[in-house]
Amino acid sequence: MIELVNTRYGILKAVRSNAGYSLFRGVPYAKPPVGDLRWKAPEEPEKWEGVRLCDRYGDACAQFDRWSSATDDVTDDSEHPYIKIKNYPYPPNMSEDCLYLNIYTPAESKEDRLPVMIYIHGGGLQQWYGSDYEYCGDNFCKNGCILISVTYRLNIFGFFVHPELARESGYDTSGNYGIMDQIQALKWVYENIEGFGGDPDNITVFGQSAGGRCSLALACSPLSRDMVRRISVQSAGGIGSIMADFSREKQEKMGLELMQSLNCSSIAEMRKLKWEVLRDANDKLGFFDGFNLYTDGYVIPEDIDRTLYNGSFNDIDIIIGCTVDEGANEKKPMFGSNLVSQAMALGIRQYENGRKPVFMYVFARQQPGDNAGVPHSCDNRYQFGTLDGSWRPYDLNDWKLSETMQKYWAQFARTGDPNQPGLPEWKPFKAGERLAMKLDADECAMHDFNADLCGKLELLTEEILKEY
Repeated sequence: MIELVNTRYGILKAVRSNAGYSLFRGVPYAKPPVGDLRWKAPEEPEKWEGVRLCDRYGDACAQFDRWSSATDDVTDDSEHPYIKIKNYPYPPNMSEDCLYLNIYTPAESKEDRLPVMIYIHGGGLQQWYGSDYEYCGDNFCKNGCILISVTYRLNIFGFFVHPELARESGYDTSGNYGIMDQIQALKWVYENIEGFGGDPDNITVFGQSAGGRCSLALACSPLSRDMVRRISVQSAGGIGSIMADFSREKQEKMGLELMQSLNCSSIAEMRKLKWEVLRDANDKLGFFDGFNLYTDGYVIPEDIDRTLYNGSFNDIDIIIGCTVDEGANEKKPMFGSNLVSQAMALGIRQYENGRKPVFMYVFARQQPGDNAGVPHSCDNRYQFGTLDGSWRPYDLNDWKLSETMQKYWAQFARTGDPNQPGLPEWKPFKAGERLAMKLDADECAMHDFNADLCGKLELLTEEILKEY
């Protein structure tokens, strides 16, 4: 295994992951965005002398302090005891100094040129962190891929919008710092990954929920799209997403009001505030009404949905899908968004634009242990093979489905096509057939979810496309 890597900034030394692969924890991909660098585009990290031992994860971005009273009986979102996994400290440290990568590699030498998978975590661009055990890269290493998880600026730290920031920026806009962090991380990987045994010309960016929307942003942004070979968009819509852009005017108004509420008269004064003060002020905005990504004319020059509709981005390989409770049955989708129809809309437009067809899926495994059904984000642990990090009574069928998903996504990262011998055929989406891969523990097979809903999905998809 690779133990030492000489990057552009200095030498990194790996530790062993739980499965014995080389793991580089807490690799800085930018300078800490603190002090005068708060609310500025990320800058390249400082170089260091000697060997940097990568034995500690970077901090989570400052966010709602769910962990301040964490004890041995801390619970997860379903009020069950949180299962702690060896070498994954919980709760995480939290601060503004959060721009770090975690790199899992199975490579034996830098000549291996393995496919590279960059994972962007979800959380509505308001919360969570890249080093959670749920996103452990060991199983993608097992399948011959390098897995990189990214922690980036969130909420007010990553998306604060204010006219004064726009004037000082040099490109007449503000906000979207969290997306710029991801672009900087992508650039760091592109320039350094050969030393870890990776192929910089074969990078897949993937993510779930807000991380999926970010994957689309990176594929559309002129600052990053040429470094992205493939994307996987999970539970983040497609065309017509619930994460549609917030307007600049709305967010600048929020920024002005927040500055006034903190009794500050300038950005210079705002930069002197403790991060805890900003975090607490941000929490008052609410999870769904805080600062978020938007079409700023620079990082995101054109509305993402419009870009996808027009096909005005590079012709890349795409997987897109969601869970069955997100629009493939009669349940009301979480967050009020019908994500299957939005994914279908992208599939149709890719087909009509004469571009590479998408591989569409719907995750359908009913979750054991309660009546949760197949909710938003329940597929994460299957994709990464981290079911042991959950209280749910998963059985061998769940683990088999998890292994199948890992093989599909790893093969997609290698070739742009998830199909390989021994797996059920995953047909690319066609506008006439409109089939999706049904991922379930009983069977993985192509399925017509539109027929299940008596044509409802097709009608919803047509309504979405009419808006453009």
